[in-house]
Amino acid sequence: GKIVAHIGFTPELEHKIIAGSDILLMPSRYEPCGLPQMYAQHYGTIPVVHATGGLKDSVEQYDPFEDTGTGWKFDRCDSEGVRFGLWHALDTYKNHKDAWKALVKRAMEKDFSWSTSAKRYMEIFKWAKMDPPYHQVQKF
Repeated sequence: GKIVAHIGFTPELEHKIIAGSDILLMPSRYEPCGLPQMYAQHYGTIPVVHATGGLKDSVEQYDPFEDTGTGWKFDRCDSEGVRFGLWHALDTYKNHKDAWKALVKRAMEKDFSWSTSAKRYMEIFKWAKMDPPYHQVQKF
């Protein structure tokens, strides 16, 4: 039961807070990219995010039956959505220790490096060249 407040922002403090947490809650209504959820996974902090923009793309929904995923996503950006994500995260953290450890391990194995992104872009460009869009030349 202690509360601390810090007014201001530094990247160093951001990383320390994320790295020292078990769960990162990001209920952003709009997030074109988002870096904290990627930092979190790198540090083994499990993200609970609103499924929007880059948050939706970079967090894999946890599936306890398939033992896959790296966090929780919720579709509704309201109190019910946040409750859904946090309840499942906290339940897993408290009651399913082995599943939580595996979840943390998977999150830390995610590769958000530029080299991985560049390889994916090259795959997309190769695919686009193999199957160019149909274009009919119009004569005037």
